Amino acid sequence: MRRIFTIAKWELRRTKSSFSLKTRFLSFIILILIGTASLFASQSGLHINDNIYRVVVTDASLGRILQSDAKFEVYIAGEGEAKSLFEKEGVDILINGDKIYYHNTEKSISALDALDKAIKIYDEARLLSYDDLNNTFPVWITIKNIAREQAFQAPSINKLPVNMQAGPMTDQVPGGDNSPDIKSSVEPDNSANAIEKQGTGNIPEKTAENTQIPSIKQITGIKTISPISEQTLATPSHFNPSIPFKSVVLSFIFIFPIYFIAQFFSSSIMDERIKRKGELLLVSPVSSYQIVLGKLIPYLLGSMALVAIMTFKLGGSPWIILILLPVSLMFLSTSFLGAIIARSFKELSFVLIFLSVFLSGYIFFPAMFANIHAISIISPITLVVRLLENETVSISDYMFSTTPLYLLSILIFIFGIFIYREEDLFTQKPIKEKLLDSIQEFIKRVPAPLFSLSIALLPLVFSIQLMLIVLMFNFPIRIGILFFIIVAAFIEELVKSVGIYTVFSRKLSDVTTGNALKFGILSGFGFFAGEKIMLLVVIASIAGSAFGSVMGIGLLVFPLILHVTSTTVASLGIRYLGHREYLASVVTASIVHAAYNLYLVRSVVFG
Repeated sequence: MRRIFTIAKWELRRTKSSFSLKTRFLSFIILILIGTASLFASQSGLHINDNIYRVVVTDASLGRILQSDAKFEVYIAGEGEAKSLFEKEGVDILINGDKIYYHNTEKSISALDALDKAIKIYDEARLLSYDDLNNTFPVWITIKNIAREQAFQAPSINKLPVNMQAGPMTDQVPGGDNSPDIKSSVEPDNSANAIEKQGTGNIPEKTAENTQIPSIKQITGIKTISPISEQTLATPSHFNPSIPFKSVVLSFIFIFPIYFIAQFFSSSIMDERIKRKGELLLVSPVSSYQIVLGKLIPYLLGSMALVAIMTFKLGGSPWIILILLPVSLMFLSTSFLGAIIARSFKELSFVLIFLSVFLSGYIFFPAMFANIHAISIISPITLVVRLLENETVSISDYMFSTTPLYLLSILIFIFGIFIYREEDLFTQKPIKEKLLDSIQEFIKRVPAPLFSLSIALLPLVFSIQLMLIVLMFNFPIRIGILFFIIVAAFIEELVKSVGIYTVFSRKLSDVTTGNALKFGILSGFGFFAGEKIMLLVVIASIAGSAFGSVMGIGLLVFPLILHVTSTTVASLGIRYLGHREYLASVVTASIVHAAYNLYLVRSVVFG
């Protein structure tokens, strides 16, 4: 342990001296600017839709109403000037008295739709300002959530304010009880009586009947309205799920310093390789794992210190630090591995960009479903969002979100340490050869190597499959399941057979049919055993879903037969087709695997 901390101290000093005062100052300024921008965006929004529509009105009171919607750039003018602006200056909508005119263009039609929604929201606020809820909204609708076919948890429903649930209103509610899951809903009894529509050019005297837009005469002249948000009163016109934009942007403030520090870590490793400074450490009486851990500690502590400072400044829960620990480990581990397998700083940039994009998608994309769907719990950022919104996080949620990242980061560090040696650090081997070197070292050092390798690589498989679930969640269930079956089967067969490929291609064992059968059985059985253990800890939340069935949850005997059979098919393919046709062997095994999974969820895919 003393040696590890000694190396950590050396690494901290070396990193400090490697960057000039100017570089460190600029890095600090960049961190401050990005943090400030993210904080500002979380507080006020991105405003990407501000002033996208131009509207000219002849009624000043109506203009003030529309100016409250940031999407509209409103002009108030006389009748003649307003018509001139509409016909010659590219204004999207003209509201002349109680008549509305628009161009026959996509933007103008979209502006009309936005105007429709803005007037409805305003009209609901006007009705609420009368402080007579029962007479204003005489019709109440009970909202019932129907579970999706994936059998994830149903989304929660926002509650009505307390003052909207009390009093004689309960007599109006179907069922006769004051259920907190009741949402008020009514279309205001206002019909349009003077709205004009036209294409570009002359203004015809034509009246449209039965439109959804309230009469302009009915909404003008209102000086004050009561505050209203879309989720306080959920009428059918704007019943939308809550997107935790603010919390997700705040989460980015925590993640960016972690990503930033990970780049310093990879640069340090790469600099030692190119300048061959790492040779002195390799010939010292210190093992590879002690060197790597010693180098890791300063960057890990630094990233966690920054997270702790920002948590304190934002008034967040201290549990955020523990939630983001596996995220920091994940970024640092991928940066470490990328710095070892890359042959130059240029190649390192491509590797890190690819890994960072994948990790960022895995971390942030599910969080957009927070408060909407249980799929969001895949990402630790969802837990951060919950804590920022003063919600509770259970131990099971923490285990589900973080266990794959803990296991995968440890796995990456282990395989990186295996090739932290002179023949891999200071040579120009391709990335593929270095990865095979790490697998070969694993096979040499671990008992029952192929059985153990399938278990060790499980976190990689499940992390990729969880990301696939998030992506497929947005597709129709049948298409999503079908695509997931094909890709998941290919990933599993690739991982289960990579050890066999290494053994045969590196001549670690005789290429015989007997060995192919033995290796296929060992690798398939190892994957099955590890899969069942990991599922008990990590994947229990989706055990009842179709995705869970594809990932192997359920029966024991048939999945065992499947894994052994499909891996043996790949092993025999490598034996008879040769290791150069490895991809063809994996595809053949994937077809067998996918056929079984397709049969398992046939009722979902084929109805």
